[in-house]
Amino acid sequence: MIHLDDQMIEQLLDLSGVTEVVGRAFAAWGRGEAATTQRVRAAVPGAMASAMAAVVPPFSGGKLYATKDGKFTFLNVLFDTDGQLLCTLDGDALTAFRTPAACALVIRELACAMPPTTAALIGAGRQGWYHLEMLAAELPALAEVRIADINAKAVAAMVARAIEAGIPAVAAPDAVAAVSGAHVIVTVTQSTSALFPSDAVSDDALICAVGATKYDRCEIGPDLIGRCAAVVCDDVVGSQVECGDLIQAHAAGTFDWRHATELHAVLAGTVSVPRAGASPVLFETQGVALQDVAAAGLAWQRHLDHIDRPHPDQHDINNHQETTP
Repeated sequence: MIHLDDQMIEQLLDLSGVTEVVGRAFAAWGRGEAATTQRVRAAVPGAMASAMAAVVPPFSGGKLYATKDGKFTFLNVLFDTDGQLLCTLDGDALTAFRTPAACALVIRELACAMPPTTAALIGAGRQGWYHLEMLAAELPALAEVRIADINAKAVAAMVARAIEAGIPAVAAPDAVAAVSGAHVIVTVTQSTSALFPSDAVSDDALICAVGATKYDRCEIGPDLIGRCAAVVCDDVVGSQVECGDLIQAHAAGTFDWRHATELHAVLAGTVSVPRAGASPVLFETQGVALQDVAAAGLAWQRHLDHIDRPHPDQHDINNHQETTP
């Protein structure tokens, strides 16, 4: 049995490659050539287990994970479409790559038509860093990305790391200051209440909301959702159970589930969604197994390429052994 751990996956994958395979997987889903399930959970006081599965030819598989005290332990399984088990994979690194990949795809499709120059990142945790790298990669005209978090030390550390990496990051005193005038806003928090008021957000803003992954979480308030020209989800059915932002907006009467658009339809070209400009556009993502399987498949293919290609030092050793008496 081959197992790819997080360290190996970080060496095998890059955000650009994962974004491309995830984009193709969503488009295939939109054409009826791939499929994914909603997440299912089993819980008792103090413990939870969750599972999700997908078919993304030539692969199938899924993710099983346990949650304890807010910490996650992931295990991914990858098969081919003939049912052969290919490998198992750790899930931290896969999740870190595949989550910002969805936001990258949305930025390409729905950010304001003028080149975005200002971005905001609310959330300075580990997922925040990967989204910061994504913003730098997807916004070539980026002049400033403002980072805010309730943990000031985490913000300072991320800003220093970003500057060292050549990313024009600055610390914002709070979320309101961070999003004011920003063309792209990414929220990656565990907040249970709106991070900023509606009037802090410009009409030309694209909002990528990542953190409201349960019904009781909230990053984007009902008033702001009511302003949006479009609301795009990675999975509308799953969002009705998991997306706290949209569940609360629906309850407040500012959002109708019938008006939600799915990302796979956008990427397959079967629907037209306006870019941010006259009004904000919102993308809500809880993550789907299709992303995990697509990213796992890329890791597996690159692993095979790596073991099939001799390391230069090993090649020299082999040649030496063949010519030495």
